[in-house]
Amino acid sequence: EEFHFYLLNCSSDCFNENPDLDPRSYNLDWMKSIPEETPLSAISIPGTHESLTLYGGPLAICQVWNLKQQLNVGVRYFDLHAGIWLPTQKNVYIRDSHWMFWQHTELDNVIRDIIDFLRDHKSETVILKVTLHGLYKKQVAQLTKELIDNFRNKIWTQTMTPNMKVARGNIVFLQTDVFHAGTENHDSHFFERNRLKNVEQRLKQIKSHICEHHIVVTETSTSLFNNPKILARNVNEQLYDFVDWHKKISKNYGCLGVISMNFPSAQLIKNIIQLKPCECGTEPSTPSESMVTSETGTEPS
Repeated sequence: EEFHFYLLNCSSDCFNENPDLDPRSYNLDWMKSIPEETPLSAISIPGTHESLTLYGGPLAICQVWNLKQQLNVGVRYFDLHAGIWLPTQKNVYIRDSHWMFWQHTELDNVIRDIIDFLRDHKSETVILKVTLHGLYKKQVAQLTKELIDNFRNKIWTQTMTPNMKVARGNIVFLQTDVFHAGTENHDSHFFERNRLKNVEQRLKQIKSHICEHHIVVTETSTSLFNNPKILARNVNEQLYDFVDWHKKISKNYGCLGVISMNFPSAQLIKNIIQLKPCECGTEPSTPSESMVTSETGTEPS
């Protein structure tokens, strides 16, 4: 049965702009029940788009919860944007993707906070995508490589997707166009002009990627002059209905991969968490348990 989207007003069920988070909404150890041999790509994972863009005005801000709140509520995919403003700078600064607003933290602090969380919640793993911006991408890539080397025992940067046994307690880096260290990943292309399109057909395509152990990410991104909050109200309603439909009807149950959102509600995050892993019907590969190879941090050409 094909998915047809009907606009429902899900209010606080799908969209949240309240910076406070009720501890009753925490999902601290939700990955504990996932079997060890499950590849990370087969898990439906709630994530955030421009995860730490909390400053810069209505055309920039994409989230209302800080890093620790997002980790506590169950977010396990973080989309970070980083750069430097001067070639002499030695810290990699977190910024937004469009307007270059500094987000009052550095990549070093973000990685440390995530590792601290994973030390307390050893069943979990966190996927990190870091997109580099600005005139000094080569310097930023080198600084990021050095940062990864400092935490090499806690960061996975190999091309293949780890299973949960290997991933637990660690950060999994995704490849980007500029920074080549990390796991292969694909865009789901679920959304066209902020509307869900050809869902069942794309679910089949996604399942083939997932079952080949490639992480798939659904981005609900914004453009330069779109207000992310206004857009999120509409997009999150579609996502809420889609996840609900997927759970009840879809033949490709659980095969969604990462869903990256702006202003998600705790309920929408919980609904994604409750989806079971994708069933591929074949034994997943078990990559080496050594965390980082000598090829970590390939510099952009």
